Amino acid sequence: MKNLLTLIFLITLSFNLSAQANCDCKPELDFVYAQMKKMNSFKHQVKGNKKTEFENLYQQLRGEMANEMSKVDCFWKLNQLEHFVNDKHAEVYEPRPDYTMDDIFDSTFIKSYRTSDAFKNHPKVGLDLTQLKAQLKSKPASGIEGIYNAGSRMKLGVYRIDTDSLVGVVLESQISIWEPGQIYAYIKETDSPSRFNIVFYGQLYKNLVFAEEQLFENGQLFSTTRKETKDEAYDIVNVTSDEAESFKLTRLNDDVQYVWMNSFNRSTMRKNRDQLVTQIENELNSPYLIVDLRNNVGGSDKISKPIIKAIKKSKAQVYVLTNFYTGSNGELTTGRLRKLKNTVHLGQTTYGALGYGTNYGRTYTSPSGMFTYAPTDMRQASFLPYENEGIGPEIKLGANKDWVEQTLAIIEGGK
Repeated sequence: MKNLLTLIFLITLSFNLSAQANCDCKPELDFVYAQMKKMNSFKHQVKGNKKTEFENLYQQLRGEMANEMSKVDCFWKLNQLEHFVNDKHAEVYEPRPDYTMDDIFDSTFIKSYRTSDAFKNHPKVGLDLTQLKAQLKSKPASGIEGIYNAGSRMKLGVYRIDTDSLVGVVLESQISIWEPGQIYAYIKETDSPSRFNIVFYGQLYKNLVFAEEQLFENGQLFSTTRKETKDEAYDIVNVTSDEAESFKLTRLNDDVQYVWMNSFNRSTMRKNRDQLVTQIENELNSPYLIVDLRNNVGGSDKISKPIIKAIKKSKAQVYVLTNFYTGSNGELTTGRLRKLKNTVHLGQTTYGALGYGTNYGRTYTSPSGMFTYAPTDMRQASFLPYENEGIGPEIKLGANKDWVEQTLAIIEGGK
């Protein structure tokens, strides 16, 4: 207990020393407040007593703002106001800096970057990281505290600093814009079990991003960030879009065919859509079809709806697979397929960003230029109950065995 209290004290001290008072947050909050009130999601949800609650929250947050505060503290408060409305597509974020991905791996750029204020003033903890690693290795595998692989080039340590708050710190990094001890994420528990609000810095650009109602399950913190103590898990599709044969109908056995659709991007998936629709019309002759929507972060109805129509005409028994990283139009497709009489939904709850959307992609810059606001301009009325919550599967699949194999077993057992 003494070591834990000492650790918390040291963390708190290092946060205070790292805080950079560089943001006049009241104009930023006023900006977000004004932008929110223009959205359909706000007008639809904030009525009657909710209007009073919203105004009270706005005034409360405004009253908590000093003349200047750290950028990350301001960002939290902006998102606290934004989070009042259930609209996961609308977001406040920090724009990316003007360097490129190639710069990140250029030694000349890195040498210059490491002398910059952006690098030297990045929040950092003054802890013994060797001791921290040892403490985190003893944490239960099922809990959120522990050591994580963030992709293949970084390790993070996530530890609790309060009853409902945690921090993610860089333990190791092969990405030279980071160094051990720098803070990667601030994590806050929500009222929903296993759900967290997370402010984090983009791995490649270190710009502030807000992850709302993030699900922690199977040791997975983000889509590419999983506990290193976990065995191989099968809830994530571990291939890149370049490697995947996306939108290709394949045969698993005499009775079952399969397709993985990793995106419904309007600009890149037209050819894939047309090829798949043709395949379904001419080659789908099995009684069962597995539609794998894991990792599908969405796109356009113009891509997904013709595919749904072709599947419906086929009259195959459909088994839909989703994970938490099935979002937006991937979720809409899940819901539309579930409306068919012959569909079974398996896997994991979806992301919960389907009631509202963005058609025009407009963004607005805050008074300081420090933040960007991206509002929504679309509404899917029949899916509003699933906003933030996601669509839960009829059959939940465990992460310790291949999901396609599990689905095949369920199909076989149901014959």
